Amino acid sequence: MSRENPADADMVSDEELTELLADAEGTTPEEIERGAAELEIAPPEEATVVDE
Repeated sequence: MSRENPADADMVSDEELTELLADAEGTTPEEIERGAAELEIAPPEEATVVDE
């Protein structure tokens, strides 16, 4: 008997997220990936925490 975390049931893969974003923006997954590659995204462990 497998116990699945309910939060995991709503998770999507990177590929699925790219396809969903492309569909929502009316573009292609390749364009989404090119745009993401141009962004400089720091790993979470290097993020600055801002308390607003």
